[in-house]
Amino acid sequence: MMFWRFVKPRWRSSAPKRGRLGADGAAAVELALIAPVLALLMTGGFDFGHALYEQHRLAAAARAGVQYAMQSNTAWTDTTNITAAARADADDTANSLTVTPTTCTCPGGNPQCSTATACTGSTVSGTYVKVTVSESYSTLVTYPFVASPLSLSSSALVRVQ
Repeated sequence: MMFWRFVKPRWRSSAPKRGRLGADGAAAVELALIAPVLALLMTGGFDFGHALYEQHRLAAAARAGVQYAMQSNTAWTDTTNITAAARADADDTANSLTVTPTTCTCPGGNPQCSTATACTGSTVSGTYVKVTVSESYSTLVTYPFVASPLSLSSSALVRVQ
């Protein structure tokens, strides 16, 4: 019992706290300074990830449109159902996507899908269907050096004949 009389507990201090500079509120100040930066980084990560998701959704919708065009000899001329297949794959119930199915004879060059009678290079002429799906994507926060809304687009090209 005598031992405890000489050991001073750490939580009891004989010096008064008034007038002493300490680190009691330093963690709160550091958190207050870094919290907005962390929130902006998290929001930017979410925006970037969601834009990537939307780009993959548009690519899948364009592929669904050309898959419909490949079904039969007459399906590639049915632009209404090619558009409907692309919209259905993207779950576009609000008709916010722009779907453009086109046919061409040469898949390469500039523009990518041309109606020239003779193709240049090693490309083979035939009947090709190109489906382009695009949309306007708005970010949650306006970032400097990033256009808002972003114009996202994807296309798929397939030979049908």
